[in-house]
Amino acid sequence: MSYALHCKAETAPIIGIAINAIGSFSTGGKELTENKFLKLFEDLKKEGAISKDSILKPRIFGPHEALAVADEFAASCVDGILLINSAFPNGHVFPTIAMHPGLSRTPMIVSAEYEPDLGDNEWTTNAWCGVTMNNHVAKRLGRYIRPLAGMMDSAEYKDELKMLANCIHAISFLRRDFLGRFGDAPGGFHSATMDQMAFLRTFGTKVEMVDLIGLMTTYNTGRASGYVGESTFTDADVEATLQEMKSGRPCLVTDDELRKGAKFYHAMKAQIEANGFTSIAVKCWPELCAPDINIAACFPMTWLLTKGIVTAAGCESDCPITVMQTLGTLLSGKPSSCLDFVNYPGRCGCMELGHCGVGIAGQMGDGEAIAYKSPDRQGKELRAPALIGQFEYGRKTGITVTQDNLGKIKVLCFTGENTPQSAMGKLYSGSDLVMGKYAELSDLIMEHGFPHHLAVAANDISREVSDVCAFLGVECHTIES
Repeated sequence: MSYALHCKAETAPIIGIAINAIGSFSTGGKELTENKFLKLFEDLKKEGAISKDSILKPRIFGPHEALAVADEFAASCVDGILLINSAFPNGHVFPTIAMHPGLSRTPMIVSAEYEPDLGDNEWTTNAWCGVTMNNHVAKRLGRYIRPLAGMMDSAEYKDELKMLANCIHAISFLRRDFLGRFGDAPGGFHSATMDQMAFLRTFGTKVEMVDLIGLMTTYNTGRASGYVGESTFTDADVEATLQEMKSGRPCLVTDDELRKGAKFYHAMKAQIEANGFTSIAVKCWPELCAPDINIAACFPMTWLLTKGIVTAAGCESDCPITVMQTLGTLLSGKPSSCLDFVNYPGRCGCMELGHCGVGIAGQMGDGEAIAYKSPDRQGKELRAPALIGQFEYGRKTGITVTQDNLGKIKVLCFTGENTPQSAMGKLYSGSDLVMGKYAELSDLIMEHGFPHHLAVAANDISREVSDVCAFLGVECHTIES
């Protein structure tokens, strides 16, 4: 696993938590909420949902205490902020933290319990009224917050907070994402060419181009140099990878063809390690299909995803969809794929989603095999190696992204399920999804100009995608099925 991915993608988010209340209202009510959250805080750290370096500041009152807390959060580089009103808060605390120059883009949650009943018919904490007050200020300041209500000792509250912590972790990683682009997009693939400044400003992704000549030089020499240093591989490394690739799955291609794929995997891996890339997009044709090279990049890309070397490997050098793959990988905990909308989606309840042969080894339904792919889609000029078949059956989330004619970024997110019955049997790596609102999905694709590529993630992560987009100020269209 690469250094960058190992250190970032698997690290729980550091959350800065501050409790806020004025002196009025029930002391017992405040302590009830605060004690419940203290236990939850320890549980979340033990479970790895949040970092052990997360900070919990006991009840504060006014702006000067809030400024000291905000300074500490900023110095600690917290990934997210949770402000808990254990009773009605001081009205200066929220804006002091929210508008701190070191925290102005840090995702922020503002939370309170429902009004507790202590059996005395008193006005107990008025805590959620404080959240409403904070939200008014947030709207006026243009500072997005995620409100969170619930009883802090309930499973529902814990699950929601864990989900939001996962979203915060994804945002934190995206802001460190360094995407290695191996070649530009093929001609005419307009949606694959990223508006780098818009994506840098919104998601944080940085893009570095490595042309295919440089990649093939690494393939031939076994050596790459980059920002991090130098990375090398040997023929013995290639042979060991070839045997590992073949282990546990049928191999329908020759050893010579698979060996070229294993060597191409090591060439990309060396470039990734030498430059510290966390994700990649690859111009997988037409140059690589030329007779003097004749390598399908599919299975080498598969192997990078399978081994956790990168969070995403985008086909046809599609950088925007690669960012969506990374988002899907981080939120689902499993590698996401880059697929096409194969057929007209408004025709029936089965969404045909597929691409040439970048499956995920170990995560395919009904077995898996290393096989050939046909670039012309008619069985001629077969290329190898590729991984053909349906992704493992179950719930899936499709995610795609576009920009309108004014440059505004929009995300489309939908859910469905691929099953043995829904599989179309096409010779591609696919997730043929059963979903209900297919006509609505088709209309949204056409209305907003979403591209022919999309990322497909394991499980239903539609709520997480929506929350990430809300934190980042991105327009998100979600269809749940």
